[in-house]
Amino acid sequence: MNKFKIIVSTVLQVFGSLWIIVETISFFSNEASEKFKTFWWIFVIIGGLIILYRLYPKKRFQYKIKNRDIGIELVIGDIFKEKGSMIVGFNKGHIVDSDIIDINSIQGVFMKKYFNKNTDILHQISSDRKVNIGDTYTISAKDKTAYFCVISELNGNGIAKSSIEDIRMGLSFLWVYLRDNASKTIIDIPILGSGFSRVNQSREELLQEIVLSFLASLNEHTYCDGLRIVIYPSDIKKFNIDIEEIKNFIAYNCKYAISSNTRIGIGQGIS
Repeated sequence: MNKFKIIVSTVLQVFGSLWIIVETISFFSNEASEKFKTFWWIFVIIGGLIILYRLYPKKRFQYKIKNRDIGIELVIGDIFKEKGSMIVGFNKGHIVDSDIIDINSIQGVFMKKYFNKNTDILHQISSDRKVNIGDTYTISAKDKTAYFCVISELNGNGIAKSSIEDIRMGLSFLWVYLRDNASKTIIDIPILGSGFSRVNQSREELLQEIVLSFLASLNEHTYCDGLRIVIYPSDIKKFNIDIEEIKNFIAYNCKYAISSNTRIGIGQGIS
């Protein structure tokens, strides 16, 4: 609903209520009705306050998943200010060098915020086999737990590369890893693949993949207290993200969540 519709509908509702009250009072006493009309300005103030409340940009939207005691939350804000465990997109080469990893990426910000040296993260990552898309690692840092999920690889110039197929595969393995290894808490997730991974799909399409994959992963187990998708505020205008479209998509799929979805795969992350 656009701003004009909000204003018009609120004005009609408020003054419709005033008319009903006046008509009801006049049924019993015309004198009382005329006296009540002198307080019309109170309804103007009430209407103005309601309009301001309805126009004030909301930053959190919650949707309960059908037949589940958890839901999906959409947040416009900073993922590092949320209290849940967070998902961080990682690369197949386990590269953490700040000369290669952009300091403005989720991984770059996480390393700078929680570690004195970027290489300290590698002490919590062990792999004695070939690294695959979807491999996930638990990273504990001060009061924050993160799950580094491999969704891309770096070329010889240190440029990350991923694809929608990598994102889908990464998500399917990520949920399995969380089911078997994560503490049952809120999971904070950015729009994976939307930044330095250079996936061609729009942010709306990538978010849809996250939602559908997560809902499908709940078929057999409820392994978290909910999923919180966080979009950085400046990205909305910068990338022309349609929040209303996203809200409608999440609401619809949570309401009509089905028992199966072909986009979820079966796999195992590594600890």
